Amino acid sequence: MLRHDALVIGGGPAGATAAITLALRGHSVVMVEQRAPNAAVSHRSWLIEHGSYRDLQQLEVNVHGHEITSVRFSHHQDGIERPLRGGAALVVQQDALFKALRQRCRDVGVSVLESTRATTPIIERGFLRGALCSTDIELQAEYSVIADGANSTFGRTLGTYRRRDLPYLVAINGVWRSNLAATSTVNIALDLTRSSENSLAGYGWLLPSGAGSMTGGVVVPSTVRDVESINLLQVLDEMVRTHAFRCGLDPDTPLELGRERRLPVGGSVSPILGPTFVVAGDAGSTADPLSGIGVSGSLLSGRLAGEVVADAIDEGASAPLQKYSANLTSALDRRRRIGRVMLPILGHKVGRLALPLAAHSTVAADALLRSTFDTSLRR
Repeated sequence: MLRHDALVIGGGPAGATAAITLALRGHSVVMVEQRAPNAAVSHRSWLIEHGSYRDLQQLEVNVHGHEITSVRFSHHQDGIERPLRGGAALVVQQDALFKALRQRCRDVGVSVLESTRATTPIIERGFLRGALCSTDIELQAEYSVIADGANSTFGRTLGTYRRRDLPYLVAINGVWRSNLAATSTVNIALDLTRSSENSLAGYGWLLPSGAGSMTGGVVVPSTVRDVESINLLQVLDEMVRTHAFRCGLDPDTPLELGRERRLPVGGSVSPILGPTFVVAGDAGSTADPLSGIGVSGSLLSGRLAGEVVADAIDEGASAPLQKYSANLTSALDRRRRIGRVMLPILGHKVGRLALPLAAHSTVAADALLRSTFDTSLRR
């Protein structure tokens, strides 16, 4: 049996940020991560917005990437390119970000247990006091941060659930070689189609890695009619082929293809805290409801989770945990309210017709950019 001040379940951006924040406050922290240190290398890249990159720098997380300065909205042959006025974003390889976060965890004294999955909560007198792990280790802690991803198996054992009355996103991504990977522009495709060639609400995206490849993906809101019947892999393939020439892609030889997944967004998961735990990152549905970008919400919620848990440890009482929900709402509520209004609209014909305007009008392009991808403007 190992005992710590805090247990963090999940070693992604949210979990690692929470662990670093706690350790910097002088507390003993153990973080469990299911992914193995020698797992197969992923070619996927993530977009880190300017404000989120600044947050990583403040935590002294040593991460480098490919600078992005503009976004191009495309609809068939039309397109408009607009600058990121909130500051340059960064495209970072997923594996590189994970490695940098975990290295920083170790540097500040976090005990990192990889190839380890928290399986069973340890409940004492109704309070979560740790977890039993897949490696037969028993970890005990006064407080816990649950950050085990969108499926959040551990969170569900504690009673978290996704509200069925709120929309979610379905997404898929992959990686292709590109001879234009050094460009500093993210391409956003507003011309998605179903197999029947009917237009489809949502968007596709292509991120240049700066190192010979582009990560591409499609995101569709659950408010689209018959969303469960959509073959997202087919939608992704068609999007890549449509934009292959413009982005220098070889659509027939993907380096990597992901699986279709549901992404809870906009605060659709609850509860996000209990007497001795808080839920962060995708496990707590912090991904942006319009863009689907999850890294920003994960880093933010991880920091906030670490701060309130550190306060609770310092005070010897769980009362500070109550600030977590209010602090998260203060930071994200405006986006969530906009998303709850816009996603149902995007799922209907008016939304499918309105979204492509961003590829034809600078006013519409700037409005879409400000409400989705250039989120640094809202800091």
